[in-house]
Formats: sequence, C-alpha cells, structure tokens
Amino acid sequence: MFYRFLVILLVAGSLLCGTLTAAEPDPGSKPKGMKVYVTGNSGWVTTNHGEGFIYMGGGAECDEAMEWMTAKTDGGDVVVIRTDGSSGYNDYLYSDIGGVDSVHTLVINKASYADSTYVETVIKNAEALFIAGGDQADYYGLWNDTKVESAIHYLIDTKGAVVGGTSAGMAVLADVDYIPDSYGVYSSEALADPYHTYMNYLEDDFIQGIPNTYGIVTDTHFSERDRLGRTITFMARMIQDSVRTVSQTRAIACDEGAAVCIEANGSAKIFGWSGYTDYVFFFQADTAPDRCTSGLSLNWTDAVTVYKVRGLPTGANTFNLSTWTGSGGSWESVNVNYGVISNDIQEPD
Repeated sequence: MFYRFLVILLVAGSLLCGTLTAAEPDPGSKPKGMKVYVTGNSGWVTTNHGEGFIYMGGGAECDEAMEWMTAKTDGGDVVVIRTDGSSGYNDYLYSDIGGVDSVHTLVINKASYADSTYVETVIKNAEALFIAGGDQADYYGLWNDTKVESAIHYLIDTKGAVVGGTSAGMAVLADVDYIPDSYGVYSSEALADPYHTYMNYLEDDFIQGIPNTYGIVTDTHFSERDRLGRTITFMARMIQDSVRTVSQTRAIACDEGAAVCIEANGSAKIFGWSGYTDYVFFFQADTAPDRCTSGLSLNWTDAVTVYKVRGLPTGANTFNLSTWTGSGGSWESVNVNYGVISNDIQEPD
C-alpha cells in the first residue's frame, strides 16, 4: 500500500512540475559513425506542449521567435536536424534562450541514418523540431520518403509539436518546395526565362500537410538577395505547369531577420530583429501568367498582390494564413512586364 501511495505522489509531483519523465521510448544506440550532439538531459520527458510552426528567413536567428518555440515545449525536448556537422544550436537554445529539457542535434547526412529507427524515435520524442539551414537539395534527396519524413508527419499530424526551420529548413516546410539540383536561380535569370536550368525543380511530395499552407511556396534571404523576381516566377511556374490553380497559388518570403510563428489555427505573429527593418511578404496570385514559356521572358500583367509586414521583437504585427489577412502591414501589387518588375517592394538593410 505504501509503495502504491509513493508512486501516486511521484507521478502527481511530476505533473505539477509540467513534466512526466520516462514516458518516451528509448531510441537505443545511434547508427555507427553518425554525429549526435546532446546538451541537457540525455533522456526524454513529456510535457503539456503546444503546437505551432515557424518559418525563418535565414541569417542569425530571431531570438524572440526561438523563445516562442521553446515556450511551446513547456520545458520539453528540442531536436535539431541538419546535414552539416554543426552543433551551434545546442548551447544557444539550451542556455541562451533556455526553458527546455534538452537539445539534441542529429546530423543526418546519409540515407541509412535517415531510415534508422534511432533517428525516427528521437524525432518523435521531440516537443519541438527545428530544421537548420543548409542545402534543401540534400534534405530532399536524403530525407524524402524515409523515417525522417514519417517522423515529422507524426509530430505534425499526431503529437501536435512545434515544427520549424530556417533558410533551407524553411524551404522544405513549404507545400511546394524549390529544390535546385545545382545552383539557386537569380531573379534576373528566372524573369528572363521561367524555365531556366536553375529553376529546376519545384517539388510537392515532401513534408506535406502543414495546416493552412496548401499551395504555398517559400523563399528566404529575400530582400538581402534580391529574390522578388524568382519568387514571382516560382508562382508563375506553379500555375503554368498545373501544380496549383491560380486561387491556390501563394508564397511566403522572409527577410533574414524576420520570422513567422504560426499557431495551429493559422494565426501568426511576425517577429524581427530589434533595430532592423526586416519584413515578411505574403503573396497571392491574381491571374494566370500572360506568357510563361521556355526561353522567353516572363510577362504577367496582373500578377500578384502582396501583404508586406515588418517583423518586430514584440510580434505585434500579425497575419492569418487561414483568412489571408493581416495587421500592421500594407497590400502591394506587383506585376512583371516582359521580365521587368513593376514595383520593387524589397527592403534590403
């Protein structure tokens, strides 16, 4: 009787603290040769975590967006996945941002790692998953149709954890992903020829089903790398190639210092670095392109309408993906006249 009473007290105490230890499965041993970095508790906890999604534009991370993510974990475990060997998020998230039980970074740079039970279990154990910047072609080539992808779907569809990414990590969390198999296309190249070699490929078969993102393609490092033209061309190709209809075709582009933190219902806060004018851009297609043909410049006289909204440290400016409306920003029309942008809405710092 005393033993049963003691167990009840321990469980109740754990619940009051927000966590219940030893409830997640042990992943076992990592695959031979795989790099894994762990900061904090090497085990796993379960918490009363919240659901959400993060799109981040690349460059140095927006601290406030990361604080939003760690708060959603309710003291849980963060897993970072990438293909390079860096452990840079571990101390940053565990010590500088804080509020988490652990940070596990998995370097998943082999197909055998991506299809291992260890990697699958570690990802499923997360209260938040963050996909680091890198090369989205590597992510797509190594992780598509593997246990990595199925584990991410588990977090989105079943567990209701936070899933986010920056730069290439943001790219693969779109509904339609730009996956260049060589060099990323410049806006000038895309506008001059929507079927330019570096426009390959737009894929819609990886990490599908994030709520309120159907028909969305993303772009990052937006104003800093002059990517307005190529984002619009991505949208033109989606319509021209019947990937999505006009009414379905949308885009989200982030400057390097900006981030979109999205609730499960589609409402989002727009965070940004203090002292910088970094924006997020929400595009919707207005009509089909007038001319989107291989070897000829793009002509789209009634192209897109864009909600341009500045990221702030407070997250005071907002956008709702379910209603496609926002606060704190402004609507802009952007057209393409034979390869020339009519209204350059970018704000490079």
